[in-house]
Amino acid sequence: MKTLNIAIIGTGTIAREKHIPCLVKRDDVKITVLCDIDTEKAEAVKKEFGLDDAVICDDYHKVCADPDIDVVHVLTPNPLHCPITIEALENGKHVHCEKPMACTYADARKMVETAKRVGKKLTSGTQWRYQPAPMKMKEMIKEGKFGDIYYIKSSQLRGRRLPAYGVYTSKTGNGGGMLMDGGPHSIDLPMWLTDNYDVQSVRGVTFDRMKNHTEGNALGAWDPDHFDVEDSFMAMITMKNGMLIYVECAWVINMLQEAPGMTAAIAGTKAGADMVGPGFENHVRVNEIVDGKMVIDSIECSADQSMHEYDINHWIDAIQNGGEPAVLPEQAATLVRVIEAIYKSAATGQTIFFD
Repeated sequence: MKTLNIAIIGTGTIAREKHIPCLVKRDDVKITVLCDIDTEKAEAVKKEFGLDDAVICDDYHKVCADPDIDVVHVLTPNPLHCPITIEALENGKHVHCEKPMACTYADARKMVETAKRVGKKLTSGTQWRYQPAPMKMKEMIKEGKFGDIYYIKSSQLRGRRLPAYGVYTSKTGNGGGMLMDGGPHSIDLPMWLTDNYDVQSVRGVTFDRMKNHTEGNALGAWDPDHFDVEDSFMAMITMKNGMLIYVECAWVINMLQEAPGMTAAIAGTKAGADMVGPGFENHVRVNEIVDGKMVIDSIECSADQSMHEYDINHWIDAIQNGGEPAVLPEQAATLVRVIEAIYKSAATGQTIFFD
């Protein structure tokens, strides 16, 4: 089996917490380039993970043009996702581009079309779907446990966890706020659970009401004068089969949610389920009628690999064995289309209909 030479473009948090730790566990890949405009940060990552042979670079154009590189992981701020991915694909690289895949649906389509044309693989990083609880819920859906699923609620109310570092609060730097950060995960989860990405319409609202309330944020204080994105959003997504998805996400909100991250709740004609604590990512609560009475059962779930490992391992295996990555590029493009529609709906007050 060939050893894949991988270039990491962008050496921030997602590189250090997800991509690099998972890649270095494999014996069929080698991280050969660390690219970042902040070369000191790249050097620190090189030292942290013992990547002694990795070359430090501050120019992604050189990385994309390097004939020795097989795979590129694009982990930059969102507005750079499309141009870097397109350039890497055109130069014959497989590309893992972090979420959101692009800032506009037109760019996302261009990325998908380019990957198909050049015959290279493309994926994006909505790995939260691979927590043990969602995996169990999907298994039960496939078994027909819930009957006809007509409503799913996806919630990610972080309370006080706005990422006050980097470019997250900059429209120019990040492409948007919570919609571009937590939004892809929370929009993807209900669609992935039901294998349904056929959207009929979107109605959404966004808020920036908390931008001047910096107190108590777990990730530090931000500068309200350099804050031009949404801190929260809510959306109703109607699917072509009639199923309704409600999504609520917030970096900062005065509303308590037991789970510190993303949760989902399912309503079907036979039964329902949601993710509950302790350890919301590992527990599914099922409610159903048994012998004419409501019965509630809590199921503990487990997995043999983390959600990050699942995503990266399936990605590398797809390249090595000719299969599909865990997250299909068409799915990632649909998420961008929904995000774009939520922004448009919030700005116009109108429901946005898909073709």
